[in-house]
Amino acid sequence: MSIPIPVQEIAAAAADYGDSAYVLISGSAGPPRVTHSMIAFDEGELVVSIGRRAAAALADNREVSVLWPATDEQSMSLIVDGSVARPVDPEGGEVRIVPTGAVRHRPATG
Repeated sequence: MSIPIPVQEIAAAAADYGDSAYVLISGSAGPPRVTHSMIAFDEGELVVSIGRRAAAALADNREVSVLWPATDEQSMSLIVDGSVARPVDPEGGEVRIVPTGAVRHRPATG
């Protein structure tokens, strides 16, 4: 089960999960990269820091997802999809993600 979150409400929803999350990046080759990063919000964009390998993957595919896992306080994960709209420094560093959608997603049960 997932519950859509309007794009304009992502920052408020993310505040319930803390200021760090996993950033998932897929290039054209190799496995996806998963980076844990501090997340900030600025003018509706997510601001994250990445390394060189993640920057290289973003050169091929600018679509990313950001995952805040379910916590003791939050029974659902928060997943934000977005696109890196600006060129990325090949050495890594700060990137800005423009969100395109978000959902709260229920964890699997066993």
